Amino acid sequence: MTPDDAQAALDDIRKRHEQSRAAEVRHSSSPFHLAVLASVVLLSYASFDLPNPWNGAMLFPVVALLALLAFVHVRRAPVLRQPSSGELLGGVAAGIALTAVLQGLASAARAVGMPTPHLVAAGIGAAACLVLAGPVCRGAEALAQRAHRQS
Repeated sequence: MTPDDAQAALDDIRKRHEQSRAAEVRHSSSPFHLAVLASVVLLSYASFDLPNPWNGAMLFPVVALLALLAFVHVRRAPVLRQPSSGELLGGVAAGIALTAVLQGLASAARAVGMPTPHLVAAGIGAAACLVLAGPVCRGAEALAQRAHRQS
């Protein structure tokens, strides 16, 4: 194998890796995925305003939605690849930031005197997830491509 053949093979591997990452991002940011995730945010956080037996019962539809999302994600994924540690860390950071924002919104709604502060915060959070998910996914993809090109 000549050095040119090896370089061509490496370039092809990099190209296929970028194509699989782009396909994964397109699949993960589909309208179905975003709607299910927004529903999970809405149901799980709004349940804090319900009386005692019902707030725990909301765990079942949330778990069912997450199971449906996982099943559809695996069955319809054009490419199955393991997320990198940076992607996992970014997802955890986004979850922590979303929780902090929702808690701040609920505290502000409670201070204003709203009867259901968590429902208001959950509605705003779900809408924000729907609006911001697409640009965030595209930005993360651009950062991943830039980091991959530099390595």
